[in-house]
Amino acid sequence: MAFGPEVYATKAKTDVDVLYSFYSTVVRMKTDLAEIQRSQPTPFPPYQVALDDARLLSLLYQQEQIGIVITSPPYPNEKDYTRTTRLETVLLGYLKSKSDLRQLKEGLLRSNTRNVFVKDDDDRYVADIASVQAVAREIEAKRIELGKTSGFEQLYHRVTTLYFGGMYRHFASLMPHLRPGARCAYVVGDQQSFFRVHIATAQLLADVALKAGFKVEGIETWRNRFASATQRHIEENVLILRKPE
Repeated sequence: MAFGPEVYATKAKTDVDVLYSFYSTVVRMKTDLAEIQRSQPTPFPPYQVALDDARLLSLLYQQEQIGIVITSPPYPNEKDYTRTTRLETVLLGYLKSKSDLRQLKEGLLRSNTRNVFVKDDDDRYVADIASVQAVAREIEAKRIELGKTSGFEQLYHRVTTLYFGGMYRHFASLMPHLRPGARCAYVVGDQQSFFRVHIATAQLLADVALKAGFKVEGIETWRNRFASATQRHIEENVLILRKPE
């Protein structure tokens, strides 16, 4: 098996000790955690794990207000994130049927055509954001120019608006749970997955966040990464937001 960027089958290798590699990695992780526990009086702060739709954040109503958020949401591209962890979810029993998979996908941010559903309407939240609409129109115009007619390709412009509409819902749902002056950092990458039309993800999300009531404190370059599809380096940025006091 290989990863690029999703799990796929490749030519078997006879000179790789897979079990030992897996075992040594687990032992190294265990050793690192034990060292942290020995060296620090309180190695890990209190934490809670919640399973929720990021566009709803309904479980946060049970928590105190938040002072800082650091996260990296999906990017608008053609990568099905459920396939990245498909092996683990099946082997560990989290998914047992196609209906389980559908339920999982329905609770995810729409970032690729494989988790777009007929009843989706997140795009209505960004119908008035000119920058998002301009990119969507450019993608659809490029599809028509290239004569692309597959079902997935016809959804490229729609998944773009669904993505940014879903992020608007996330920002709007998060806002009531933040303390006044709270800061948020979103690590997101530019994309060219849809007919190589450039999607400046951080800048477009800044426009979306402004509509949700945030103040945009800046966009900082995190790194440049190599995109195998276009053979180009594209930016990954940190979008910094603040809730007004």
